[in-house]
Amino acid sequence: MGRRGIIPDFVLEITSETTQTKDQETKQEIYRALGVREYFQYDPSGDYLNPIVQGVRLINNQYEPIVANNIAFDTLWLFSEVLGLELHLISGELRFRVPETGEFLKTHKEENQGRLAAELTLRQLVTQVLNSGMSREQVAQMMNLSTVEVQRLVGENF
Repeated sequence: MGRRGIIPDFVLEITSETTQTKDQETKQEIYRALGVREYFQYDPSGDYLNPIVQGVRLINNQYEPIVANNIAFDTLWLFSEVLGLELHLISGELRFRVPETGEFLKTHKEENQGRLAAELTLRQLVTQVLNSGMSREQVAQMMNLSTVEVQRLVGENF
């Protein structure tokens, strides 16, 4: 396996005033020497990079800039061959998009909201089934949950 197994193919760094010079010069040279295939930088403040998301790709042992596709004044995207995803900058926010489907990957906040919505739906369903007369054990078996999980979902209501 060798050393290659511990070196990432893709690096995305958040840059700031304190790290900008190091990110753009020193680190880029270190990553090139290590063989990191793609190195992206994102400056959420918009103070240090223009455009505020940039990337380079290793070609013949040298980093070449990844061309940004400008959609609008504050919207652009770059393609990561390593991830097979587009990095979209939309009004200052960095999002990942699947080119084949056009879908954006969920943010942490969206993921949590989805999880909470799914749990609420499950809680309502478990409550309805318990109200129909099934025991916690029967509901747990039917829904492939533990009885502890069923109890957690419905609380002290049952």
